[in-house]
Amino acid sequence: MKFHKYLLALSLAGATVGGSVGAMASDCDNGQDTPKWDLLGRAAQAGNCADSRLRDRQQNLRQDYDDKVNSLHDNTVGRWDNARDAEKQKLEDARSRVDDKIQNGRDRLDAIRNAPKNRLDSLRNAGSAERQRWDDLKSQTSSNLNNFLDGGNSQ
Repeated sequence: MKFHKYLLALSLAGATVGGSVGAMASDCDNGQDTPKWDLLGRAAQAGNCADSRLRDRQQNLRQDYDDKVNSLHDNTVGRWDNARDAEKQKLEDARSRVDDKIQNGRDRLDAIRNAPKNRLDSLRNAGSAERQRWDDLKSQTSSNLNNFLDGGNSQ
């Protein structure tokens, strides 16, 4: 009789444990079907499922942690990097504007420095052109006068 009581107690305990193991194993997608009478197989399958769920949770926790670290980096150091880059660009733009002003000043100084020389050169060139014009007019007048005195028969 003790044996029957022992068997009954064992079967009741196995039924409750087996039911919970079956419930735990049912959400695991291993694709392994164990018969209902295989209590050890279902327990092993439930253990495997629990291990895989634990690994997935660890992986998800690691991914969440990495995402938060990256987010914090982007919100702090990333902002600092962006601000540094923006300030660097502003400095480069300001430097470029100063360089342009310096070059414009040099161009104006060159123009002022070269203005008297250019004016003198233009006057010299104008005098040469005027002299050439006078020489042309003189030779034309001389030629016309000779033609008039010769009676227009230069041929």
